[in-house]
Amino acid sequence: GVAVAGALMVFMVVGCGGGLSAGSTCKDFSEASFEEQHEVIDSLSSKYDTPDYTSPLGESEVGYYCAGSPDTTLEEFFENASDSGEAG
Repeated sequence: GVAVAGALMVFMVVGCGGGLSAGSTCKDFSEASFEEQHEVIDSLSSKYDTPDYTSPLGESEVGYYCAGSPDTTLEEFFENASDSGEAG
């Protein structure tokens, strides 16, 4: 009972507009609104110099990756994209 209620509280706080950040997981990203996804992609693309992800095709690429890697943080995704030179 208490653990379930606690988990629901965390979900409600995360789901109710706390917004996404570099520390958010891909699971968080997948559950967020389009607007939140767009904002965090713009922010992290700028921070990690990966401008290709700001295009409509690039944004969907983040979603595809996250669907298969729910525990990866967005920071890890953008760091890897930046290091590998995939995005530019």
